[in-house]
Amino acid sequence: MTKKIVSLTPIFEADINLWGTTGLDEEVLETIAQAKAILLPQIITPELYAYCRTLNIPVFPNYDWRFRFSGKIGQTLMFKALRLPTPKTICIPKIASLGQHPQTKKLSMPKFPFIVKGNYGHEGQEVFLITEKEHWEEALKYFKMQEREGFFGFILQEYLPAPYELRVIICGTDLIPVWRENSDDFKANLAQGGQLIPCPDKELEAQGLALIRLLIEKTQINLAAVDFLVEDKKLLFNEINYVFGRRALGGSENFYKLWHKAVISFLKHLK
Repeated sequence: MTKKIVSLTPIFEADINLWGTTGLDEEVLETIAQAKAILLPQIITPELYAYCRTLNIPVFPNYDWRFRFSGKIGQTLMFKALRLPTPKTICIPKIASLGQHPQTKKLSMPKFPFIVKGNYGHEGQEVFLITEKEHWEEALKYFKMQEREGFFGFILQEYLPAPYELRVIICGTDLIPVWRENSDDFKANLAQGGQLIPCPDKELEAQGLALIRLLIEKTQINLAAVDFLVEDKKLLFNEINYVFGRRALGGSENFYKLWHKAVISFLKHLK
């Protein structure tokens, strides 16, 4: 029986086309199990992804490291494990980590100002600039409320003021550097008021592209937007966005062109 390409995303028509969040009955699971390769949407459950990978089915995009190290805490640990440069960061799995349990390490809190990021915030959400004690107390109240809803974890990160940040978008073998100017409230994300700007420093951009190639060599990530912070004349990995906006690429049409190019290359190299 000739194995077929299964697409779970509407932006590419394959031999068999299914909705990414379709019900998983025996027929669907067997169709996936017999696939030659699977094309995934950017939003995919970790359980379905694990099912595909456990069966050793080639997939695009490769999200192995996305689900191995999830959230802001996971990404911090990933950067550390891979010996990649990052800002000084403390991971807080839950607020009790700051408490009086006899086996809890007493943490040295960063000096004001510093950044607090919720573990699963997206597009600049759950990011707070802490400049005084009252801000810290307000952030703790917010994360206590989040814990009551079942959402745990945040990170404390040194504040590195800079007029701009670098994002590199990975799509297959294409690497697209994008520079963003910080908004008045310190966020460079376009959804939070940041603005696109021309490259302000060619040497920094070359450094960022070299770091991205190193990341790809270590992880085989092939669809993501990677954000860097600027510290003096060096770049530090800030975070990886596996679901990202398309405005920096000029809109969805340009994204689809890049995605199609990457998929064609992926399918061409299947054994």
